[in-house]
Formats: sequence, C-alpha cells, structure tokens
Amino acid sequence: MAIANASTPIGQSAPDQAVQLQLHDIHVPEQVTNLPIAPGWWLLLALILIAAFWSFKKFKQKKRLNANKNQALAVLASNQTLSSKECISLLKCTAMQYFSRQQLAKLYGDNFQGFLMQQLPQKYQVNFIELSTPAFQGQYQAQQEPNADIDLACRQATKLWLTYALPIDKNQAANKTELVNKTKELSA
Repeated sequence: MAIANASTPIGQSAPDQAVQLQLHDIHVPEQVTNLPIAPGWWLLLALILIAAFWSFKKFKQKKRLNANKNQALAVLASNQTLSSKECISLLKCTAMQYFSRQQLAKLYGDNFQGFLMQQLPQKYQVNFIELSTPAFQGQYQAQQEPNADIDLACRQATKLWLTYALPIDKNQAANKTELVNKTKELSA
C-alpha cells in the first residue's frame, strides 16, 4: 500500500482519482476522402483525354495516308525484277491515289517525269532526273532488249520518289498544281 499511496497526491486515494478524470475510449479520427476532386484535376484529366484522342486520330490519319505509299514500296521491294515500264506504271498508279486523276491521266513521257520531279524536295530532283531519264526516253520506243542498268536505275528512282514525295501535303499539292497550270498556260 505504501507504493500506491506514494504515487497519489496527498489527501486523495486511488479510486477517487479515477472517478474524477472520467476517462473515455480512444476515438480514431474519420477517414479523409479524396472526393470531391478539385476542378483543376478534372481539367487536367479532360486535357489528357483530348490530347490522347487527337494523337490517336492523327496516327490513324497518317497510317491511312501512307497506306498506298507503303503498298507501292512493298511491291517494289518484293519484285527486284521490275522493268522500267512496270516501275513507271507503278509510279503512275500510286500518284493517282494522291493527285487528281484528271491531272495525271493526260500526262506521259517527259511531262509525267516533270510532274514527278516537281513533287520531290529540291535536293532530290536532280538525282531523280538522272536515274529516271533513260527509262522515260525508252518507254515509248520499239521493243528492245531489256537493259538491266536502266531497269535498276528506274527502280532506284521509283523508290526515291515514293520515299520522299509521298505523302503529299494538301496545301502543298494545291500550290504545285496551280504552279504547273500557270507554267503550261505561259508555255502555250
């Protein structure tokens, strides 16, 4: 008893002290929720969704735009024995997918070669002309023996054109078409 009395203040007993304090059980605070989320987070989520949708749409558009180009490149890669006439036909068929049929159907020979050259960036035009000129010159001549060098050069020119001229930008194509038409009017 002496120990219990030593810890209690003088004049009070241990049972009186417990009654006086009126102790309660420990209460855990309420769980903090994350809702409602601040408007800034909703705005950020909306911007992320819009950006994801826009990126997906652009990806699909680019894939669709490059489909004909990739198909032509696959034909060129799978057939290493294409003649120069077949390469020119491949160029014309592929170009008709990107340009007006009315504009391309009437082009042949040097006019078609000039049209293809105008679609290329400036730094590739000279190389394209050097590689494709023998094929375009021999296209409408009487049947000759196949020339492997001309065919190889024409395949290289075809690959160059398909790689760097396509896909076209619609605004760029409209400007080039107007330029071609003005050039034809001036030369006529």
